[in-house]
Amino acid sequence: MADAFKRIAKTKDKAFQDRCFWYMHQKAAAVFAQETPDADDLLLAKALWAGQVKTEDMARIVATNATIGAAIDAGNDVSDGDIEYVIITATAFHDLATSYKAAGLIGA
Repeated sequence: MADAFKRIAKTKDKAFQDRCFWYMHQKAAAVFAQETPDADDLLLAKALWAGQVKTEDMARIVATNATIGAAIDAGNDVSDGDIEYVIITATAFHDLATSYKAAGLIGA
C-alpha cells in the first residue's frame, strides 16, 4: 500500500528534487534536439529552461511511478537510474507537461 506521508516527505527533500531537476533538464535538452518534438513537451522544456517549473512538481511526478513509489514506501534509496528512466524513457516528463498545460501554467 502506498505511504502518502513518505512520498510527500520525499518530494520535499532537496536532494531528491535536485536529482529530478537534473534529469528533467536532460530530457528538455533532448526535446530541443528533436526535429518535431511533441508540442506539450516543447512547452514544458521551454518553461523548465526559463525557471517556471517548480522542483517539487518535478519530484512529485517522479514519485508517482510504481517502482520509485515502492522504494520510497519501503524507505529505500531511489537510484539515479530509476529517476533517469522515469523521466527520460517513461512518461513522467510528458505527464508533467500535460498537467501543466491543463492547469494553464504553460501555453502557446
